[in-house]
Amino acid sequence: MREYFIYKLKEEVAEQYFGKESKLFQLFLEEYKTFTAQKNVLQKQIEYITSPLHIDPLQTFLKQMLLSKKGFHTEVHSFLLESDNSSARLSFSDRYLILQSVGGFEAETIIFETMRKYERCFFAMDFKYYRYGWLNPLKAKTGYGS
Repeated sequence: MREYFIYKLKEEVAEQYFGKESKLFQLFLEEYKTFTAQKNVLQKQIEYITSPLHIDPLQTFLKQMLLSKKGFHTEVHSFLLESDNSSARLSFSDRYLILQSVGGFEAETIIFETMRKYERCFFAMDFKYYRYGWLNPLKAKTGYGS
């Protein structure tokens, strides 16, 4: 099973850490793995750089976009998308989302592609396999004086 933790980063943080995603990942990974008094400090740092999720509008958007997909089901605090060779469950909380998937990549890819249409600052991390990245890659800002 693959498991991704997905946070919405503040836009200014996303822009500042474009190209430095490994530093963001290290912060989240350290908080995920820590069970000491330092965990509280790490949680406050993460709270500072992330935005709370507004679940109702996000769920409404995803439901509208995914309702036509075969194998899509809504549940109490999650959505499930099943295809022939894969399934993915997206669970909601006010600070982050969790996407759990098994089998092929089709179901998780559909959910990721849909989410990237909603928000440009979603950052997904798989702590087990050390994978991470933006759902919607940011573009470097160019201009005079940059």
